[in-house]
Amino acid sequence: MKSYHHGNLKQELILCACKLCEENGYETLSMRSIAKESGVSQTAPYRHFETKESLYASVAMEGFKKLSKVTSIDTSQKVTKKKLIETSVNYINFGLENANTYDLMFGTAVGDFSNYPELLDCANATYENMRLSFAKLANDSEEIIAYKCITLWSMLHGLVGILRKVAIAGVDGEPLRGPMTSASLIGDNLDLHLDKVLTGIIQN
Repeated sequence: MKSYHHGNLKQELILCACKLCEENGYETLSMRSIAKESGVSQTAPYRHFETKESLYASVAMEGFKKLSKVTSIDTSQKVTKKKLIETSVNYINFGLENANTYDLMFGTAVGDFSNYPELLDCANATYENMRLSFAKLANDSEEIIAYKCITLWSMLHGLVGILRKVAIAGVDGEPLRGPMTSASLIGDNLDLHLDKVLTGIIQN
């Protein structure tokens, strides 16, 4: 069994929790499961996480850090629609490739983010970068910029959910029907779809 008197055990536990979350879903996370994965005593995690929600919050925070990394735009430089399209695609791919973590980040397992200031900062950073990017592309008031940012975020969030459904619907080999057909076409042409959507959002 590992000793928790050296290194950063809390970070190790968080990384193990992230791994287990993505493999099995956040509902299966427990102090016991991350202790077993980390090779420490069953009581060790309780030294770092008072509740299961605080553990969830730490995993969600790591998720937002990763999301911010793949969607961040250097707003000190020229911001282009092409760059915003690229980061929007990255956002969708993150949601598809990290489905269980994404569900934890945007679900209700962690209640009020303000109870976890570091998590709140990480979550807000993604939005703030998107907002600043829009401010560079659209000559609008702060209120309109914020509206456009939320409109894009809502669309991306919706596409993540819909495209996850498309993947499930196509597993058995049966032809897709109804809205799933259109959603599949969008998934196959994300750049083109996002170009049209962003053009409309920016210009309106």
